[in-house]
Amino acid sequence: MPDYPVYGSKEMLDDAFPFKIEIRRPQTMNDVLHAHEHLQLCYMRSGSCLHWAGGQCHVLAKGDLFSIPPFQEHRLERREGMDFVMYQVDFMPHAIHESLRDLASIETFVDFAFIRPLIAEADLMPKMTLTLPAQAVVESLLDVIAAEWEEKEEGYRLAIRAELLKLLVLTCRQYKRYSGAESPRERQQVAYHRKAFFETIAYMESHYDEDLHLEDMAARALMAPSYFSNLLKLVKGKSYIELLSALRIQAAMELLLGTDLSVTEIATRAGYNHISHFNRTFKKHTGLTPGDYRKHQA
Repeated sequence: MPDYPVYGSKEMLDDAFPFKIEIRRPQTMNDVLHAHEHLQLCYMRSGSCLHWAGGQCHVLAKGDLFSIPPFQEHRLERREGMDFVMYQVDFMPHAIHESLRDLASIETFVDFAFIRPLIAEADLMPKMTLTLPAQAVVESLLDVIAAEWEEKEEGYRLAIRAELLKLLVLTCRQYKRYSGAESPRERQQVAYHRKAFFETIAYMESHYDEDLHLEDMAARALMAPSYFSNLLKLVKGKSYIELLSALRIQAAMELLLGTDLSVTEIATRAGYNHISHFNRTFKKHTGLTPGDYRKHQA
């Protein structure tokens, strides 16, 4: 167990809309080493401060945009005689879109927010200094998001999703330009790890009926089990167990409606070795037993 607090997403964010935005200043900064389960995107609006991440100290200044991935220990520290204003956006990506990997720019986003911190040795915190035109756009987007969050008028969640999606697309574009300056070896490493992660998801989607284990899938994705499960939660909106159950129950639902197979046979084909476990899980997901689902949905 780490010797610093790890804040759970349910402690920090609302389940119904896992998002919040705050403005950090020297008086309100968190100078205690900590980590959290959700993703954090931060932008330096003005001034400068220090940021400790992964045991390294980074100097932040106006125009810096950076990501803090889940379980990355970090803290802020004031620079002598200097003030700062920093936007801090905490969110689970599925708050914006149920499956972020369906977005055209998701690979770049995952690279920036998750893959580089996973493989980098000298710089565990992805950080970009935006151009002046990009700074103006980002500040405008964050001002709108902050106002919507503060006022919470009708439709504010939709408005925040729209503006935050714009911010992420801009982040992807800026990172793509930034990554162009990386060495070929570093780009190859990022691509290799990204491919492993998404191919593991595809493997789960086509082999859900097999006896899959988190440790094996995480190894296939080149990640530690906890990191892999939480990255799934962030990208797919479901942890490893939740995603595997959803895939199996969806397959069972299709077999119940599309075939005359017995419930026991369907449970086996969906990847369940015990009919009692299948029945409990199916009812938890659908509110009905398999037999009732077939009867009422047919």
